[in-house]
Amino acid sequence: MSRSLQEEVVTSRLLIYREVALNSFRSWDGVIGALGLMAALLILLDAGGPVLAPFKLIMCLALPGWVLVSRLADADPAARLVWTVVASAMLFTVFAFFMAWSGIWHPRPVAAAGLVASSVAIVLFPAVHGFGSRPFDWRLRPLRQLIPLDRVRLLGRLRERSLRELLPWLVLGAALIMWGISLAMTGSGDLDTWGLLTKYPATWYLAVAAVLGLCIWGIGTRREIRARFLIASVSGLVVMLYASANLLTAVPRLPWSYKHIAVTDFIGATGQMDPSVDIYNRWPGFFASSAFLGETIGLRDALDYAAWAEIGFALLNVVTVLAIARALSRNPRVYWTATLVFVLANWVNQNYYSPQAFGYTLYLTMCLIVLTFLRSTPIMVVQVLEERLTRPQLPAIESYERPIGRSLRVAAIVAVLLLQAAIVVSHQLTPYLALLGLVPLFLLGYFRPRWLAPALVVMTLLYLIPNIGFIEQKYGLFTGFDPLANAGYQPRSDTFTDPAAWLMTTRWMARAAVLLSVLTGVLALAGFVRRLMQGEVRTTLMVAWMAVAPAFGLLGQSYGGEARLRIYLFALPWLAIGVAWLFWSGPLRTRKALLGATASLSAMALLFSVVYFQPEEDHRIPQGDVVASQWIDSRARSGDVIFEPGYFFPTLIGPNYPNYYRTIRVAPLSGLIKNLTGPVNAENIEKYADSIKPTSNVYVVISDNKREDESAAKLSLSGTVSNFERDLSFDNRASRVFESETVRIYQIAGTP
Repeated sequence: MSRSLQEEVVTSRLLIYREVALNSFRSWDGVIGALGLMAALLILLDAGGPVLAPFKLIMCLALPGWVLVSRLADADPAARLVWTVVASAMLFTVFAFFMAWSGIWHPRPVAAAGLVASSVAIVLFPAVHGFGSRPFDWRLRPLRQLIPLDRVRLLGRLRERSLRELLPWLVLGAALIMWGISLAMTGSGDLDTWGLLTKYPATWYLAVAAVLGLCIWGIGTRREIRARFLIASVSGLVVMLYASANLLTAVPRLPWSYKHIAVTDFIGATGQMDPSVDIYNRWPGFFASSAFLGETIGLRDALDYAAWAEIGFALLNVVTVLAIARALSRNPRVYWTATLVFVLANWVNQNYYSPQAFGYTLYLTMCLIVLTFLRSTPIMVVQVLEERLTRPQLPAIESYERPIGRSLRVAAIVAVLLLQAAIVVSHQLTPYLALLGLVPLFLLGYFRPRWLAPALVVMTLLYLIPNIGFIEQKYGLFTGFDPLANAGYQPRSDTFTDPAAWLMTTRWMARAAVLLSVLTGVLALAGFVRRLMQGEVRTTLMVAWMAVAPAFGLLGQSYGGEARLRIYLFALPWLAIGVAWLFWSGPLRTRKALLGATASLSAMALLFSVVYFQPEEDHRIPQGDVVASQWIDSRARSGDVIFEPGYFFPTLIGPNYPNYYRTIRVAPLSGLIKNLTGPVNAENIEKYADSIKPTSNVYVVISDNKREDESAAKLSLSGTVSNFERDLSFDNRASRVFESETVRIYQIAGTP
């Protein structure tokens, strides 16, 4: 048999298999509908456990949103993905919030009903431009009428591809394999003051450098930019940078995640929120939706999935920034460079399981919707300013507006209002940073209708008013109108067990963070100036304002020293676009632009690695601490006193956490050791505990973890904690009731 005949036979078989598969369903919409019904059945039966949890989660985050998004005729593919996920999440967030508010908590039936309704809608009313856009023909037509054989000669097309075309894919695959092997070599042992920087083997850095090089090559190549290759490369880089640290631990690594896990588990266990407990129960949107989805997919403890939030939010935000840049530019080099800058300059580490990460994703989605559907011509005063800034001899580089139908604009307005509502009930600061950027642009006419600006403001304030008293009493509504003071934050060097090492590493890390931020800002400013000089004024002014607007948040609030981090994070997508404009605003690719982009992105990658991975020792929570905290949470009762080892010990971890504010007292171990009068024994410890709160049981938690508060750190350096534990272990009334690789818990039982 000749080679051409063999190829035709193989191709014919492939086509037959394809047609048989298609004949199994009316259309792809039928496949999606069937999967949705299957997921609904599994949810109702509470079947599958953690094995099928990813499948149920994917269907919950894909199907309801796709019913709406598939109706968009020519939406950008990246925007479609973002809108599908966010629309689904928004639907369940609304249900979860009102169920938690009313106390009628039935997540599984509601989620199953939503999936069934979505499945029925997508099958009976297929979208014109969705997967099921073409009517299905049940007849088995001749193969050559289905798809011409000369267009699907699989073997022939593979042979025609040169090694030069396949080589980047081979390098990418080899780099990803090398990265996985490097993580296995890294292990999860103890860290020093250099964090993960000295723990990663050289092959890890080589793998990351190879993928970064592929991304830069894909953007700067003279040949046609291949979107699929850049999608794979940038996604691989995001996973390498944002998932490496999490994959080395068995539990969520950041201490700030555990309070959020506790709030989620409390709402999931009780089916309601309690505003008297804390501020999280007054802004419960994220926690209610997370508890809703956790119950739906069969993972009722947020600890089981919280660690995946970091990479999940990172990937979704990167896709959103890509879609935003594509809405502003038709130049592939611009929007891919902006995406890469966002990946490499996002050192803030705010993607962990938290309401602020959730709110930030919704904010980016709201900006994407506004840029896609609500753009308009600004008011006359602004037009005059734009004309004066425009150089007449240079034509505008890219068009700004495109016609949008009335129905799409109405849908976009409703979506913006819903997104802002979800942000308002989920986080305290995010809605105001969103208002700082968007409201002036609405009022100036860059986006319309202009009445949407006051509507967003009123919605935000109406939710704040009932909570002003609580905020003023607990935190203070304003920390002062001093931007410099609100932007400043000085960490305490004596919170670490090795101050000398802290001076050598942490301060240099802080300087690297400042350098990365300044580098990004300076390049973006140069990009804005170049863009203006080349004739495109409107988009430049709009993006520049979005980059500058978050800084006005420093006028009244420091947000516990974190305001500067939020401001940089909210400015970063727009700064990234400015950086991309600097290199690729010209009509042609130049060697100078390529060298500048390569040098800048390489420097960003180096600084990002230092800033992101060096503090790992100071932040990582050992698994032993988590297991010990779960043990205490399941046994602590009213009247108990718990002496914990330090600030980062995850005492608040489960649904029992409100009792720690009411009937259970948590006190620092360092205070017990410093204030204990007399010898270390159960009787004296009980007396000190009774002076704090009448006690039933006393739990003394001793951890080998180095991250302790200031007093505990000094005690550890002098060996006082070790001596205290040694003396306590000799007392017959003090029982060691728990022991893990890093934690020992002693219980002194009192009178019930």
